[in-house]
Amino acid sequence: MKRLAPLVALGLALGAAPASAQDTRVVVHQQLVALLNPMGAEHTLEVGARAPIGDPEELLFTGTHVEGGVISYTSPVYEIAGGYLQVSPLAFLVLRAELTGSVQWPIGMDGAGYYGLSGYEAEVRDPDLAAANGGSATGWNLRLLARLQGAVPLWEGARLILANQQAWEHDTLGDATHYFSMQHDLVLARQDWIVTNDALLLLNMAVASDVGFTFGAYSNLRWVPNSSYVGHQVGPMLAVSFERVTREVRTIDLFVRGGYYTHHVTRGDELTILGGISIDYDLGGVR
Repeated sequence: MKRLAPLVALGLALGAAPASAQDTRVVVHQQLVALLNPMGAEHTLEVGARAPIGDPEELLFTGTHVEGGVISYTSPVYEIAGGYLQVSPLAFLVLRAELTGSVQWPIGMDGAGYYGLSGYEAEVRDPDLAAANGGSATGWNLRLLARLQGAVPLWEGARLILANQQAWEHDTLGDATHYFSMQHDLVLARQDWIVTNDALLLLNMAVASDVGFTFGAYSNLRWVPNSSYVGHQVGPMLAVSFERVTREVRTIDLFVRGGYYTHHVTRGDELTILGGISIDYDLGGVR
């Protein structure tokens, strides 16, 4: 589930007003999402230090920065935590790396826990992942991503947001040769690569001086090179954003996202829905 949240965040981040401070700032990002089909929830917390780079008066360097810190993804069945480094050398480009450790455990429900499998073709519907067979496992993850992003003014108070994010992730978990990944909702080998692509096309409109409304469509693609597995979903998304809530709370975003699985190992042609809240904090300059 942890790889669904960034798709929402990358669109909303473009809709947020950039911080005007030109010194190194302590920044915090917090996000809580809930999902149906599959059922799940996840809390993300990032705490880092961000410093601007480039000339903020130049259009190509608007919002450019370097940022590093710690991150955690917490759900009812896993904890993933570690560090990240993010660099935006140009206004339309963001590069990021995450190195994290992971722990996964059962919670007494079908399909919730660590399930070792015999191979990529193993059956992974909930009855095949019985609660009694759920176990625990540990591992680590390396994630590298690049994001292209942009906003095109349309009329006063409205703009078109476009974003495309490509990520390469290497996951290692447990002792079995293969397992069902709770994070990605697909089958992986014990050590495996997964390639993801998230794309957004959104219309962002100001409905008040500090309130925005965003709606549009997304595409969410997952590919496992070693098995040639492809998972894909598309659907609508909408959000309401509140900016400059307090001195420390820069933005609050409430969002909902529907989805249709065009390709999936068990949920092809089914619907899904995700909703949540995202909060960005600026805690001031580093002393």
